[in-house]
This record gives sequence, C-alpha cells and structure tokens, in this order.
Amino acid sequence: MVGLGILGYAGVAAFCRPLTLPALVAVMLVGVPVAWYGMRRRPAVTAPVGTPSVAVWGGLGAVVVAVEVALLAGPNDLAWPTLSTLLDPVLATYPGRVVGYLLWLGAGVWLVRR
Repeated sequence: MVGLGILGYAGVAAFCRPLTLPALVAVMLVGVPVAWYGMRRRPAVTAPVGTPSVAVWGGLGAVVVAVEVALLAGPNDLAWPTLSTLLDPVLATYPGRVVGYLLWLGAGVWLVRR
C-alpha cells in the first residue's frame, strides 16, 4: 500500500515542470515531514567510525564538490559537463522525472531508516 502511494506521488509530482513553484511544493510536501521525522529519531548505537574512513570519504566528497563548483563557475564546456547538465535530458521527460522522484524518495527513506 505504501509502495502504491509512493508511486502515485511520483507520478503526480512528475507532472510539475522542473524549477517551478509547483515542483517546489511537491518536493516540500514530502521532504519536510521526512526530514522532520529523521531529525527527531535517535540513531541506534553503532561502532565508532575510524579516522582513515572519515579521511577517505571526506576527501572524496571535497573533490566532488570542488569539481562541481569549478565547473559551474567556469565556462560551459561540453567536454566537462556538470551533473545537472548530464541529467537535464533525462529529467526533461515525464518518465525521467518519475524515476528521479522515486530515486529521491528511496534515498530519503534509506537515510531516515539508518
């Protein structure tokens, strides 16, 4: 039943044109309650993360952010496209937006359940 609700939400939300007020409302309608639920939940006790692991993932994240910022700030070069440039053709179609919403919801549910 929940799966049908999620699929229905993605199907309706995908009708919204990207970067418009209806698309923002569609995202906030689900995003805010899920974020609120995730923030008020206490995480389970887990083993501490080692310094090498933090260094590797932190370094990888910093490199990805630096590359994206450099590409956005620099000239629009098709040899080095940004992630948003690569995803634009996919998200321009209705099925692509449905899949995008489903992936976004799946990632949110996964993060909340952790």
